[in-house]
Amino acid sequence: MGPTLVAHSRSGAFAVVAGTLFEDKAKSNLTTLKELHIIPQDSFLSRGDGLDGMVWLSYQRGASFDFVTQPNYLKAVQRLQAAMSRLGLYPGPVDGLIGPTTVRSFKSYIARFDLPPGDLLTDYSLTEIERNAGDGFRSDQERSAAQALGYTDAQSYNDGKSGGFSSANTFAQAKSMGLSTQLEFDAVVSGGFRTRDEYQRARSGGFTAAEDYRTAVDLGIQTKSELIAFRASGFSDPVAFRDARQKGFADKASFDKSEARRLKAARDSATRLLGDAQTFVRLNPQTVNLVEIADKAAALNAQIQTDSADALENSSLRLTTLLMAVPGYAEFSALRDKERSQEVEKKKAEIVAELQANREALKRWIAGHLTSAKLPEVVQEVKVLDAISETGDIDTLAETRDGVRSLIARQALAAELETSKAAAGQAGSDSQENASAAYAVTDLNKVLLRGALDDVVVLYNAGPQAPSLLRTISGQFSLTKNEAWTCLLGLEKAPALEKALLLAIEPLGGKAIHISSQCGVSDLEHADLFFVQRKKFLEATSTLQAAYLEAIEAKTLRVFDAVRYVDIKARMDTDQGLSVKIAQEVSSGTREGYGGIVLMNSSTKICSVADGGLDIHGAAIDKIAAYAAVSGDKVPYSSIDKAYEDVRHEHCRVLYASAANLKATSEALTREGVPFTFAPVWLDKSDAATAAEKLDAAKEQEVKAAEAKRVAADEEKRIAARREEDEKKSKSMRQAGLRQNNGPAATALLNIFSDGLKRTVLGTADKANTGSGINVEGLFPEFAKWNAGLSRDDWKATDVISEVQDYGTVNWHGRNLDGIFVRTTVKMASAERGQYKDECFLFGAVVDNEFQMVRDPYESKCDADTSGNWSVGHELKSLWVAN
Repeated sequence: MGPTLVAHSRSGAFAVVAGTLFEDKAKSNLTTLKELHIIPQDSFLSRGDGLDGMVWLSYQRGASFDFVTQPNYLKAVQRLQAAMSRLGLYPGPVDGLIGPTTVRSFKSYIARFDLPPGDLLTDYSLTEIERNAGDGFRSDQERSAAQALGYTDAQSYNDGKSGGFSSANTFAQAKSMGLSTQLEFDAVVSGGFRTRDEYQRARSGGFTAAEDYRTAVDLGIQTKSELIAFRASGFSDPVAFRDARQKGFADKASFDKSEARRLKAARDSATRLLGDAQTFVRLNPQTVNLVEIADKAAALNAQIQTDSADALENSSLRLTTLLMAVPGYAEFSALRDKERSQEVEKKKAEIVAELQANREALKRWIAGHLTSAKLPEVVQEVKVLDAISETGDIDTLAETRDGVRSLIARQALAAELETSKAAAGQAGSDSQENASAAYAVTDLNKVLLRGALDDVVVLYNAGPQAPSLLRTISGQFSLTKNEAWTCLLGLEKAPALEKALLLAIEPLGGKAIHISSQCGVSDLEHADLFFVQRKKFLEATSTLQAAYLEAIEAKTLRVFDAVRYVDIKARMDTDQGLSVKIAQEVSSGTREGYGGIVLMNSSTKICSVADGGLDIHGAAIDKIAAYAAVSGDKVPYSSIDKAYEDVRHEHCRVLYASAANLKATSEALTREGVPFTFAPVWLDKSDAATAAEKLDAAKEQEVKAAEAKRVAADEEKRIAARREEDEKKSKSMRQAGLRQNNGPAATALLNIFSDGLKRTVLGTADKANTGSGINVEGLFPEFAKWNAGLSRDDWKATDVISEVQDYGTVNWHGRNLDGIFVRTTVKMASAERGQYKDECFLFGAVVDNEFQMVRDPYESKCDADTSGNWSVGHELKSLWVAN
């Protein structure tokens, strides 16, 4: 560490002296120097009393023997302190002064790096300490292992090792992203995250992929489970999705269905409210706040078709609040609600009865068809029926009923279910006997009480309230409105039936038919014809039976012999057979051409997808429309996809298309459970081609005819133009001759008028009646009045120019006199305005030279000329204008 000296003791031993220490801290400093391994551990303090003499020394002459001031010592301590500072073990100043802080830091270093200090600190050991302080490695082995992985310092190596990183490069990437473990880094990289914060936020929401997380952030979604639910829900708007979830809906379909029901309920409620208000106000026209009620009712009525249930409910509430304030309305409304509730319960009971009957019938069918391919769907439907509650809302019950009807139609189960109802048929016979026993059979009512159960009786409304049917004075039946309102009891409404009924009423003048499947008591006065199946009648309620039988006895309901259901059914069977054949051949691909399918909805639109348009397919489409009893718009489509979209949205009642498109459409509708039938009308491919050829030939003929017509028209125009030109030349020559022959006479008369007009307009007022001119003020007062007002309007006449407009002879009480029309232009100037303008007048009169009189004068402005009437009245024969 520095210079020393060797001394000889009196005992004969030699001592190595490193230096001196101040006596007051000698012992503590000696201990510190040993702990720092700056001096040997066997060093000791001595006052030097036993030393005899100096043997050798390495001190410079005059140098101090104080150990703590030796440069090598100070430098070694400073190097040690600096290394400990870099390691964070020494908090004091690097001043070379030793003390407890320096010792503690050195011991911490030894304990941390687990290195033997050796007997003395050497320059090599200090260098090693400084090296360890620089990179923090405990040993060369650790340093080599770290460098093999790309680490340059122990801190990074230990952090990477504790984090499970496989290389320094990976560790550096992870550290730059704020990550501390290989597991986190792998998750971030595999998930595509950019930063640790993004990864942690995503992980807190359950996300493992950055793409999903960022999509969720853009949508304002917090968790992966919410994102999965959103994607599965069918919503495209997250706000709408959250709104639906708050209302308890997991998917868009159920939410839309609920909203649709809510909207329907709001519309129904609004409609009922408007109806109640209308009835109440009509019965109470003196209602105090009538105008306010009308205003709110108009607003509600305008919103009926809105898509906002909230808006409808709010408008309904405002109208209800107004109405409830009217005396008597609350009681009126309560009574109406009670009546409607009873009606709903009645309808629910009817639907439940139908559902129960179908459920039992389907169960009997299942028992006899355990190997049928139709069984799975039937079983599923029966499960739905078993789960249905009689206390459910009417919309749910109606949907279930429609689903069962669709199943029966789709799987063609109607006939099979009839077979399965054999036992029920026997029960029906018993019912007939009971019915017969309940009512006395008469000659009039036996048509309903006696006979085969499957028979259908046709009755007509003979009362005064029949909508259209009337028995004329001659005893013939006639539909006065060219329409028939019919009611079915026990029969299913179908296109084949509609067509057959339309044909049946055609001889009565019927061109349209309205069919109702509900033949209740209230329908007895609102229908023309009733088609009543005896079995259904005998199974009906006693109220309905009594109403029908009473009407028959009163002869307001009578048997209609003009229409026989047997004939109608025969037509239906024929059409049905052809429909089935067409359906089978289209399905198998053995039929070519064009046909149609009829949907079971309320639309009146006829949709078509066919080459050639209505010119080729119009007749076939009209036949299908007649079969379906629809007369709506015919709408062509360019593709079957767009047409199918409107079919699914119930915008089409009929779809007309090629066999291939009908096959695809029928399969899709069957898959979706949409009921339909094939129309018994078909246009073969060859017939369509022939029609197209005829159409092309007709169009070609039309073009030829049009071209011939154009050529003839052009020739006619040319001849007419030449004739007109000749006429103009002839007229011009004749007119020139007239004016040459009659010019002097016409000019003489012109001068008379011209002189008088000039004197009146340009001369003084007292000279207006002098000379050979005419009395302008007396003959033409309107002109005189106009002339007198010129100066008041700051206008001054500068010139008067007159010319002959027409001249000839007129008939004046059997005498031929001269008649003339003069066209006069008065030129004017206004100094005040700095403007010029002209005013044109037309003057006419009969000139009687024999009596020196001017008779029946005419005056007008040129733009208000009516001189033609004057000329006709006086039979003017022009000697001036060639006509």
